[in-house]
Amino acid sequence: MKSWTEFHIAIVYFAGLFIALTTSILVVLYLQQFKSVIKKLTEKFDILWHRGFISTIIIAGLLGAMAVSFRNCNGEYDYLLKSENATISKGLEQVSSSFTYVSLVLGLWLIIFLILSLTRNKNKMPSN
Repeated sequence: MKSWTEFHIAIVYFAGLFIALTTSILVVLYLQQFKSVIKKLTEKFDILWHRGFISTIIIAGLLGAMAVSFRNCNGEYDYLLKSENATISKGLEQVSSSFTYVSLVLGLWLIIFLILSLTRNKNKMPSN
């Protein structure tokens, strides 16, 4: 095959989105085993776990994948039609960006849960 068509580029693009979505869902499923610990930390804010936590992880994965532009500075993607390697590298960049966004969001949630844990333990400490 000498060059790719727009269909091939679309396959790489949507495969990157699918991998990003699948990875985000797998991260959420993996974290289900810690659900009781997180619920204990967020007793007052139970809706925080169900809606906010899960949706931000999935949205971060998709947003990271969609942040990669397949077009060049002129708004064209002709360079991808001429090079399979450039198309594959854009797809890998898309997946890598998705992983980065998910990692950042998980780090932010870790900070939130640490703050909730510290404030919860502060209330239980005896005052002098």
